[in-house]
Amino acid sequence: GIDRYFQIVKCFRDEELRADRQPEFTQIDCEMSFVTQEDILNTFETMIHRIFERMVGHKFDKFQRMPYSVAMRDYGIDKPDLRYGMKLKNLTELAKGKGLKMFDESELVVGIVCEGLAKYSKKKIKELEKLAKDQSIGASGMVW
Repeated sequence: GIDRYFQIVKCFRDEELRADRQPEFTQIDCEMSFVTQEDILNTFETMIHRIFERMVGHKFDKFQRMPYSVAMRDYGIDKPDLRYGMKLKNLTELAKGKGLKMFDESELVVGIVCEGLAKYSKKKIKELEKLAKDQSIGASGMVW
């Protein structure tokens, strides 16, 4: 038998459509026996490197890896978008004891440095606040 194989499969979602998901997509399916996490990561990274180099002539650098604990601490999500460099800053010690109930009673207070926002108008900040409260983000508000 073969201890590992790949197949490229066209898939169709059998669930309700959502704005952020395509109804169909292509997936790489892999079967592997007796492997470690490192084996899987190395196998797929090598495969992606070879596919892009052979098909479109593009060479990637080695993929960046991030432990789950670092992703959650620095970005608050297990799949951060690293293009923007918006790491969370722990503000708990700075915020507590200042008489603001929402901070004084919070276990953790974090913020994001958003360069250039100091020049935003009140109207633009209100638009950001509305976006923060939107269902896709789900915050209860925004402090600025």
